[in-house]
Amino acid sequence: MFIDINTYTGHWPFRNLKYNTLSGLDELAGRYGITHMVVANVNGFFYKDANTANLELLEELKSYTGKTVFLPMAIVTPTYPAWEKDARDMIKAGFAGFELAPIYHGYSLAPELLFDEYSPKHRALEVINLAEELDVPVRICAGIENFRGRSALDNYNNIKGDDYFALLSKNENVHVFVTSFSPLAVGEHFKKLLETRKNTYFDTTQFETLGNKAAENILKTIDDSQLCFGSLSPFNYMEANLLRMEFTPEFNADKMKTNAKRAFKNL
Repeated sequence: MFIDINTYTGHWPFRNLKYNTLSGLDELAGRYGITHMVVANVNGFFYKDANTANLELLEELKSYTGKTVFLPMAIVTPTYPAWEKDARDMIKAGFAGFELAPIYHGYSLAPELLFDEYSPKHRALEVINLAEELDVPVRICAGIENFRGRSALDNYNNIKGDDYFALLSKNENVHVFVTSFSPLAVGEHFKKLLETRKNTYFDTTQFETLGNKAAENILKTIDDSQLCFGSLSPFNYMEANLLRMEFTPEFNADKMKTNAKRAFKNL
């Protein structure tokens, strides 16, 4: 088994993509021996109703005939009125978990003080708690494009490590994938959380930072069980992340291929 935890179908409004269908991802997976891909439809980052994108992915899955096993993640917008009903329906339809995209959907992972309320609202935590009830994992997208080379029309707001801490410290039971996230961005509170919250996972898309002197404390905190292979296909070249995985001597590459297995109850 070889699991890629960070892939997408759909269209990106800021550049043309190849391999952005299930059949395209299957071709990449077959080329490199990947057996399973955790996938979401990136169109849901931009639709007002993200569930429309989930339904698109569901239709594509029905006609898919390739060899790669896809684990679909339903993109959830907790600011949308009907999000919980839609989220439950997608799990019933066969989705493997939920995806949060706070950068593109305009909410915080930490509690927010709303204009029309006197107490803060913790929108993301509601999704995490539902995931616990349904026994499914959550993937949090920390970003897609490197902000230094992104389109001027693309949104960029970095998610602070302390915001992750504000969320993950409230529910330590759910398996959470934090993808395209630089370990150097964590706050001290978050770093301490990782010492006990072992069902938090990171992917290989930011592994170039692990060779940095400043990463030593993070290397001492994150262990092999919290690292997974993630290619960010079709946005990144698959080869780059394979090399990052194989040539990061502090961690076990074979473990990174299968660590995500325990997050999915059907694997």
